Formats: sequence, C-alpha cells, structure tokens
Amino acid sequence: MQYYRNGDYQKAGDIFSQLFNQTGSDVYYSYLYSCLIHTSNFSEAEVLVNKQLKATKQNPKYVIDLGYVYSKTKREEKAEKLYNQLIKKIEADASQITTLANGFINKGLYQYAEQVYIEGRKVSTYPFHTELAQVYMYQRNYSKMIDEYLEQLRVSDDFLQNVQNHLQAAVYNDIDNSLVDLLKSKLLKYTQIYPDRTVFAELLVWLMVQQGEYEMALFQVKALDRRLEEGGRRVVELARQATTGNDFNTAIAAYQYAIENCRNREFMFAARSEMLQVMFTRIELELDNSIADYERLEEAITTALDEEGISADNIDMVRNLAKLKAFYLNKTADAQFLLEDIKDRRDIAKTDRGEIEIELADVYLMQGRMFDATIAYTHVADANPNNDVGAEAKFRKAKLAYYIGDFGWAQTQLNALKASTEKFIANDAAALSLLIEENTGWGDSTEHAMQLYASADLLHYQHQNTKALATLDSLITLYPEDALNDEALYLKAQIIMVQGDTANAKSLFETISQKWQYEILADNALMQIAKIEEQNNNTQAAMNIYLRIMSEYESSIFVREARSRFRKLREN
Repeated sequence: MQYYRNGDYQKAGDIFSQLFNQTGSDVYYSYLYSCLIHTSNFSEAEVLVNKQLKATKQNPKYVIDLGYVYSKTKREEKAEKLYNQLIKKIEADASQITTLANGFINKGLYQYAEQVYIEGRKVSTYPFHTELAQVYMYQRNYSKMIDEYLEQLRVSDDFLQNVQNHLQAAVYNDIDNSLVDLLKSKLLKYTQIYPDRTVFAELLVWLMVQQGEYEMALFQVKALDRRLEEGGRRVVELARQATTGNDFNTAIAAYQYAIENCRNREFMFAARSEMLQVMFTRIELELDNSIADYERLEEAITTALDEEGISADNIDMVRNLAKLKAFYLNKTADAQFLLEDIKDRRDIAKTDRGEIEIELADVYLMQGRMFDATIAYTHVADANPNNDVGAEAKFRKAKLAYYIGDFGWAQTQLNALKASTEKFIANDAAALSLLIEENTGWGDSTEHAMQLYASADLLHYQHQNTKALATLDSLITLYPEDALNDEALYLKAQIIMVQGDTANAKSLFETISQKWQYEILADNALMQIAKIEEQNNNTQAAMNIYLRIMSEYESSIFVREARSRFRKLREN
C-alpha cells in the first residue's frame, strides 16, 4: 500500500500479484488491476480479467474492466460491444443498476453510466434522479443535472435538503458561475409553472442567500410569507442571514417587514431588538455616521424601552443606548446613569454585570475621570480572575496606563495578557505591547513622540478629534523622522475619514503604503484604499489592490477578506 500511495506501481503490483494468487481476494485483484493499468501492462491485465470472468460467470464489474483494457489498446469497437451488452441485460433491480453504473463511473465512462440509469428507469420503478444528476455533474452538463433535481422536487418536497446539499457541492466547484445563472433561470421558470409548489421558491431563496443576493431573496421570502401566512418568521431568518453577510440594509428592511406583519407581540419585540442591534452595528462600522443617524437610533431605542420596560431580555439594548449617548452624542452623564441603573439588577448574570461595569469605566475614561476608570477596571478584573471578562478589564486598564504615558507598567500587563484564552484580547495586547516596545526606551525624543501619539489616541477615543489631529500634526512636525510617523499618519487618516474627507484620507493611506510598504501598517493602508475605491465605484482599481494584498502580503490577516471582496467584485 505504501508503494501504491507513492506511485511506485511496479513494486506494488509485484506484491499485490502474490497476495492475489495466494488469496483470490477481490480487493487484491482491484489493486493489482490498477497497478497493471498504471504501468501500461495491458496484456497481463487482460489475462487477469479473463481469469476473473471465467471464475465469476461474467460478473459485470470484470466485463467493464475488460472493456477498459480494450479501450486502452485501441479496440474501441470491442469495448463498446461489451458495454452495450451489459446495458441490454439490465433487470429491474435498482441496487444492481446502481452497481453497474458505478462501475462505469469509476472508469470515467459517464456516457455509459447515463445510459444505464436511463434504461434502468424503463425497467424499474425507481427514478434515479439523484444518481443521474451526479453523472451529469461529472459531465458538466449542468442543464440536465438541474432538470433531474427539479424533477425530484416535483415528485416530493421531502427531497429539498438532499437537493440543496448536492447543489451546494456543484456550485462550489462552478468556476465560471455558469451553473448559478442557469439554476436561477430554471427555478424562476418552475416557480411560474408550479405556483402552488413553494419548494421551488424555497430553493430559489436558498440559492440567492448562497450567492449573497439578500435583497432579491427578500422579495421571494416576503411572497412566501404572505402565501403561507407565517407572520414574518421566515423573513426574520433571512434578516439574520443578511446580517451575517453584512447586507445591513436588506436586514433592516426584512426586520421592518416582519415587525409590521407579525401577530405576536413577543416576536415583534424580538425582531425589533435585532433590528436595532443591526442599526447600532452600522454606526459602529461608521456606515451611518451623521448626528441625524445617531439621534434617529437613540429615539428608536428609547421608544422600544419605554414600550417594553427594562428587563434581562433587553439589557443589550440599554447598553447600546448608553454607548450611543456616550461615544456618539456626547451625553456621557446620561450614559453613566443608564449603566449605573442596570449594573446591580438581580436578574443579570455575573459576566454580564462585569461587561456593563467595563462599559461604565469606558464612560469614565470618556469623561476624563482616569482614577474612577482605573478603580472600575480593577474591580471587574478582581471579580472575574479566570474568565474573558476579567482579561478584558485588565486589557482596558493597561491601555489606560498607555494613554496617560505609563508605558512600562502598561507593557508589563500587556505581555501577561498575550497568553489570554480570548483570541481578540491576546491579539490586541500583543499589538499594543509591540507598539510600546518599538517606540520607547530610545531616548527622550522617542519617549516624547510616543507620549504625543498616546495622547492623540486618547483624544480620538474621547471623540475630541480636532485636538487629536492637532496633536498628531505636532508629532509629525516635531519628529519628522520618528518611527511613529506611519502610525501617526494612519490614525490621522482614520480620523479624517470619519469626518467624511475620504480624498485626503486616501492620500494619507497611499503615503503609508508607499513609504512604509514593508512595515506593519502597509497592508492595513492598502485595505482602506481598496474600500474607498469600492465606495467610489472604482471597481477595477479596488480589484487591483485586493490582488496586490493577496500576492504581496500573503501572511496578512486581510488576505481572506481581500479574496472575498475580489470575488464579489469580479462576479458583479
């Protein structure tokens, strides 16, 4: 077997020959036959097969093996004669029909496998839809493959999951997207021919979701919801899928439909809660970044809480409202009141309470109350010594020390956190530790530059962006050759991009990608440039940058995202 796996078929064949002669085992026959074919020893293969045919009374498996030898030795007519004789002798036994077809498939003789199943339909009651569809897939005859699967669904809805599983594998291997377009076209036709059969609409929705076409899927799902009178439940499931696929607009539209059409009050509250979370996610991702956006969401969450009352079920909604007030609407006092009001509720789990206390400490930090923030982070860390909430509190406390210039203590804590079980905490701790290590301990000027950068970082955190930009400009002016300049420019670009000046942000990102192309922020900068190009509908420019990330920065954490975005742009 080791010789066989290594492709040394001559040595493997010699041993398999001895084993077959000693045992007559069909397993050893199969390996010996394969070795003889691989080594082009067709005469011995023919002798071996004929011996088996005499011993087994013309077993179809060996007939196919003999025909294959004929094909390899340019005796196609004899091979075809053998194959056709087998097909003519087919009996009404589905198991034997499948075995015969598999014999042809194993040799890559798909046209004969197709004939076997077609003839099998004539003599057997079994329709062989899945089996024929698989043969057509091997032949890349997608039209006939799809027809078989759709006919199988026409017989019974029970096959939907089976059909989806097979189609998913086929779609995955569809290089040029021809299968998807054809499948979509046929499904649309079937939904029109069989309007009372929802299974075809369900499969169409499934396909659209697989392709990330959530907006088109929503149109179909709403029609299904109305027809089946489901009260929005199917629509909410699509909304969740759209959220996972980062199509937040479609997710929000789906939730709104469900809220307007549901008949269950609790379900309506749940759908609204999920929709408000999506709206908050859009703000966190800076997709919605105007005061009007913030105020609209503030009003929506406040209304929901007024209607429902605060409970353990909507604590996350309260927390989002507090973050919105503190970090986007400059209402830190309101945020503090909300968090202090819920942190001691009896119906809150210990870890949830810890997370709320961390958020309260963040508000203190936002307000410039460094001592209160430190005390709060310390309390959470002490109360949660062995879980991720405690590790998060320790990281925030270390970052606070970095903000105020206590770099030595901060780095000690960060180095301890690099072994955290929580991947994101460990990664963030490692990144900040590296930043401090590379930019301190090299003299007074280096230390001062780092203090300026940390101050700007804190000001940015506190949304005092005008002051943050002024501090960054001072750093760049005072220390034009400092190693922190790429970090300073990157933070500056992030700030002005939030302010809506994408042109200048892009210019700064380009400077970083060119001047510091071998430094740690180069791939980050390129990713930002590509996204800006996407926003400006410069598809080809964005694709070129994504290709560059994939080829020049193979170890980058952005390679996977770049590949995904590239494929999506290419398909569109």
